[in-house]
Amino acid sequence: MRVTYHPYAMGIMENLWGADWADFKLERWLEREENERKLRFVARDSFTYPVFQAGPRICLGKEMAFLQMKRVVARVLHHFQVLTALGDGFKPVFFSYLTSKMKCGFPVRIKAREGDTLSEL
Repeated sequence: MRVTYHPYAMGIMENLWGADWADFKLERWLEREENERKLRFVARDSFTYPVFQAGPRICLGKEMAFLQMKRVVARVLHHFQVLTALGDGFKPVFFSYLTSKMKCGFPVRIKAREGDTLSEL
């Protein structure tokens, strides 16, 4: 017998994420420090969402990937607004492959923030 798991399926499990699993809730990943304005990352068990594997076989590049992701996202969001091109009522439909993707992709509009000269990019 062969036992496998599916990271996308685990990412939408109601018993792990709650009945509102499909809703974007920032507080699932960030929490506000008491008496401070700063938000900090909430570390979860690596087995809850194992896209980088978990336990002794965890991906060695996981922390580097997170660092690169945070840097790129921070720079892009500092200079641009990223808006969905499909309107506010858009409901994504996911396809399950080796890596998950959305049917028809996720079209966005990129808009420079007002007053930004983009000289730092």
